[in-house]
Amino acid sequence: MIAVVLCALAMVDASFTGFRAFAGRDGRIVKRDAKIAAIRIGASAGVAALVLMALGLGALMLFNLATYDELVDAGGRMLVVNAIFAAAITLGFAAYFSPALEVRSLGTVIVLGPGTFLRPFVILGGALYASVGASAVVAGAALCAATIMIGIEHVLTRYFARSITLPGKR
Repeated sequence: MIAVVLCALAMVDASFTGFRAFAGRDGRIVKRDAKIAAIRIGASAGVAALVLMALGLGALMLFNLATYDELVDAGGRMLVVNAIFAAAITLGFAAYFSPALEVRSLGTVIVLGPGTFLRPFVILGGALYASVGASAVVAGAALCAATIMIGIEHVLTRYFARSITLPGKR
């Protein structure tokens, strides 16, 4: 169950990362289709990252470098940090979709803006907390997973900076 929740958080994070990497790069007023395409590209990057991580973790278990229980324990510690952050961001989104402009602005300024800045630190913090009491191999796997998730944002930002044509873009 821990792995499923971590994967779901990673997919949502990657999808939002695709949206953030695209935001502001299109001059059209109505850009719903382009935003949806950016979210799909982010989700695709998330799937690729999860496949890469699953292969790595599978190899660790296949070669008896880490046990399933060790990985679950580390994942549980990682989930604590990431779930708290996800809850805060969810509150920010709840405010963002409020009908009151002031509430929307507060959600963006107080939660979503700083959340974008804090994201890599939270991901790294989750990996470091997962490493507490874990073997060096499991700690390394947690740090590799964090590096992959942080790297998604840089890859997508470069991808969208090259003026990629998205569906609906003229």
